[in-house]
Parts: sequence; structure tokens; C-alpha cells
Amino acid sequence: MTPLTDHELRVLHLVALGRTHQQIADELVMTAKGVTPTVNRAIRKLGATNAPHAVHLAYQAGIFRRERHGDHAGYTAHLRRHETPCDDCAKGEIAYRAQRRGARRQSSQEAA
Repeated sequence: MTPLTDHELRVLHLVALGRTHQQIADELVMTAKGVTPTVNRAIRKLGATNAPHAVHLAYQAGIFRRERHGDHAGYTAHLRRHETPCDDCAKGEIAYRAQRRGARRQSSQEAA
């Protein structure tokens, strides 16, 4: 298996997230027509038959990891791996802490 370039990995990851070619193009500041050859190269390099198969093979090969994002569990998973949490996980952690603060306030008011 030929290693994927960083660009191919980014594009394939966005495919795995369910993005359309136009959404990928907008996010990576490229044309939608430029996404197709990149996806096709990733498919070929992974020995897949189509994009969903390429995503599956990337997970099987450990190129992608199944993990939670956008919540407290995803945030703590980043910290356990000594990574800076992604934006989605940081926002999820902020929402989690706000929810916990609200729950504590409510329980203290009920106790009073």
C-alpha cells in the first residue's frame, strides 16, 4: 500500500465525515472538480473499489481512529493522548462544563 499524502488524508477524512465534494472543496479552498482525483488517488492507493470502501480500509489499517468528537469524552481522549483538543471537542467540553455548573446550581437551590 502506497502511503497517502496529507492532502489525501484530509480529503478522505472529510469523505468519512459524510461531506460532499462541494463541501470538501469549500472547506479546503479548492474546486469540487479537484476533489474527485484526490479521492480517486486515495481509493487506488488503499486498494479500494470506491470511497466508502477506502474509508473502511483506512479504519482497518489504523490510518483513521474511531473516536468521539465534540463532547467531554472526546476532549478527555485528546488529553490522554497528550494532544491539543480539536475545536469541536473544546466546544463540547465548554458546553459540558456549563451544563454541569447549571446542574450544580439547580441542586443547591433545591437544597436551600
